[in-house]
Amino acid sequence: MAFQKTLTLAAAVLAAIPLAGCGLFSSTDPHDPHDYPDFARTTEARIVWRTNVGDAIARNLAPVVTDTAVYAAGESQVVRLDRQTGDVVWRVETDGQVTAGVGTDGSHAVVGTDKGKIQVFDAEGQMVWEARLSSDIEVPPLVGAGRVIVKTSDTRITGFDLITGERLWHYQGQAPALTLRSFSQMSWSPAGALVGQANGRLLALNPADGKVIFDAVIGQAKGITEVERLIDVVGRPWVDQELMCAATFQGNVVCMSTQNGRLAWNAKVDAVTGPVADGRFIYEVDDAGRIHAFNRQNGREAWVNEQFLYRGASAPIRVGSTLAFGDYEGIITFLDPATGNPIGRTSLSGAVTVPAAQYGYGAVFQTVEGDVAYVVQAEEEE
Repeated sequence: MAFQKTLTLAAAVLAAIPLAGCGLFSSTDPHDPHDYPDFARTTEARIVWRTNVGDAIARNLAPVVTDTAVYAAGESQVVRLDRQTGDVVWRVETDGQVTAGVGTDGSHAVVGTDKGKIQVFDAEGQMVWEARLSSDIEVPPLVGAGRVIVKTSDTRITGFDLITGERLWHYQGQAPALTLRSFSQMSWSPAGALVGQANGRLLALNPADGKVIFDAVIGQAKGITEVERLIDVVGRPWVDQELMCAATFQGNVVCMSTQNGRLAWNAKVDAVTGPVADGRFIYEVDDAGRIHAFNRQNGREAWVNEQFLYRGASAPIRVGSTLAFGDYEGIITFLDPATGNPIGRTSLSGAVTVPAAQYGYGAVFQTVEGDVAYVVQAEEEE
């Protein structure tokens, strides 16, 4: 909608989250990024391979790892990479610059462009079909169960037939007066497609017909001003065999049973990334860059790391026996997941603003400058 107001995450919180590294804040600003801390390295990181796929006009292009390939997008292209070497298998041009992607089921790669289209490519890089959308798209498409599910900025969620491109259904959400322009992503669950909303709710939609299976409250708006009432579901909902978890800005991390949707626990946190879990903890980054670890059984906070404030920490991910995240300088930091203490580092070219993709015992990171790299803990190298 032309009248809908949107703003960047930094503006939304009135400089509580600065545009790190852009020279917009004085050295005395309390929200300047903290200097990178000194620490004793007890583990080594190794970049197994790295490939450049081109700068991104959007800061929300995330890589995807499938059983046979790594897919990434940059500028006006989609790239398939060899998982073992990072070599380019194919590279295809898109109609317009890529603003959302990549979504894949392992056989198809789907992206959205600044011309208001989604384009679907097969495993050989041939375009299968394309469709014009009702608005622009910044959320990576969700692909699977015979569907391509797309969420556009006008809050419409649309389901397309994966093979024919036929538009099968749509769900129209309610557009709030003010929304965050932060990274978000849909995910699959046993209940259906999980889609976070700008009103603090998490929907599960039936991929076949778009019907609502459940509608869960993750956060509730408080305050008087529109900024104070921002309550967007951020990042990607987490799903494993036990828990479904989601987080909201100025709200909570909420975890529910995957089996029956019953609330397991919730914890107050001003989240800016989606939650990420391992066998012991749920990890979350807040609006100041603190990294929190919550006990996955009861939601009690196990530790919080405050050494990387305002450095734009990305969602953490397990890399070997460590927990890794990127920042606005492209530094990949390894933490001890038991304590949250830094234990190793490496660096890429450009800011890391999106979640990395799990691959074996390591992870594939992508930067805004198009650096795509497979990073492992040295002793865990494949």
